[in-house]
Amino acid sequence: MTYPGAPSHHHPSTPQPDTPQAGPIQDGAAAPSLTPCGAYHPIVFFDIAAFGNSSRDNDIQRFVRSGLYQILHCAFGHVGAPPTAYYRQDYGDGVLAIFPPTIPADTIAALPLWLHREIRRYNKCASPIAHIQLRAAFHVGPVYWDDHGAYGQAVIHAARLIDAQPVREALASTGADLAFVISGLVYNDVIQHHPQLADPPYRSLTARVKESTITAWLTLPDAPSPDHQHHLVAVTDLH
Repeated sequence: MTYPGAPSHHHPSTPQPDTPQAGPIQDGAAAPSLTPCGAYHPIVFFDIAAFGNSSRDNDIQRFVRSGLYQILHCAFGHVGAPPTAYYRQDYGDGVLAIFPPTIPADTIAALPLWLHREIRRYNKCASPIAHIQLRAAFHVGPVYWDDHGAYGQAVIHAARLIDAQPVREALASTGADLAFVISGLVYNDVIQHHPQLADPPYRSLTARVKESTITAWLTLPDAPSPDHQHHLVAVTDLH
């Protein structure tokens, strides 16, 4: 699987059984074609809080979904990841975005401020019922592919980050526009070595999600600055 702009030497001469052709491109987002299974990718899950609220009818849901894609389009562009440079899977109330290995993790780690800016811009023009509160989770790891899309433990871990109860509770209790959570691996290997990416600051959290206990780091760009030592803990089984 390769992405637009990726080095051409990643293309094998013929498709291999474990590197299938991707599905059709939709809405201008590039689907990867041939790339080795198991290559390390930046993985970001996005989820719109309260998307299924009963006060949001089909027209509002459609408007909100369109707003989310516009927010992502602009935020990704700010960090140098154009719309044709990532693979996505749509989940109705959210999106899985997988970036090529050629995009550095610290580039994706710069997303919170840009996401916050674009959410605020959207919300300024939207009616209150169509406002977006967004949860986002960022992890890096090996991604595998089949005819139906992306899979693997790294993708599952990113999904569990976004489902962690402390992330949900922090977004709800503060009224923030964005809760951006990253894996311990990203914090240790990226954020700690780039202090400018820790503004706004991150706080640690621990949560039980399904059969896993996860540790991660959370930032809320428009919430009051948290104490760096504050540790959020939740033990919740999400089935």
